Amino acid sequence: MKVHAVLLAAGSSERFKSKQSKILFNFEGKPIILYSLQTFLNSGLFETITLLVNDHNKEDLLELISNNESLSSIKVIEGGKTRHDSEQIALQYLEEEGVNSDDLVSIHDAARSFINKELLSKLIDCAKQYNSSVPAIKSRTIVSRESKLLAPNQYMYYSMQTPQTFLAKDLFFSYSKANEEGWVGIDTVECISNYTDIKAKIVEGTDLNMKITFIEDLEKIKKIIKDNDFKI
Repeated sequence: MKVHAVLLAAGSSERFKSKQSKILFNFEGKPIILYSLQTFLNSGLFETITLLVNDHNKEDLLELISNNESLSSIKVIEGGKTRHDSEQIALQYLEEEGVNSDDLVSIHDAARSFINKELLSKLIDCAKQYNSSVPAIKSRTIVSRESKLLAPNQYMYYSMQTPQTFLAKDLFFSYSKANEEGWVGIDTVECISNYTDIKAKIVEGTDLNMKITFIEDLEKIKKIIKDNDFKI
């Protein structure tokens, strides 16, 4: 069973509030995108890595990759307007490339740039055993929108992270059905859940795997790295 990685980096970065694209923003000496690309590559877990980009950052990313010989195996293709569109494009590409339907496909938000090899390994091991895996952490305090009161059973709530990993055949089927019906989901798990009975197997995620959305998030990442003596 082979594993194929899809990294989504086609977002507009509007909330990041910087003249420079979020994934190309310099953090501790190198562009943010390089952290996730190098972790995935150096893990040795993936047969292929496909990077989805937008038309604004495509040329810069192609140049970045061409200037780093170690990244030469990464395939760069243009994504869509939404996360779901980019997933659809990536899966169509993999299917056309002849990816075996019994292989695994692991879809990751490139803005979760500081995932480490240990978590990646746990996720892939889990997916190989159960045909699915998704990292998740216990949610912070949940408040009901309607009542403004604390939601009951706080211990039951989790925040999903990525990469979210499933069998290629289940992804091909689910996204094909979604395309036929014009249905758009918020992430991979939602689309799979909408068209199959598959329940994603949860693996404990990490704070380090947080998604960089706002420029202020980089200060949070610095604190997490410092407080836990992480190596990046």
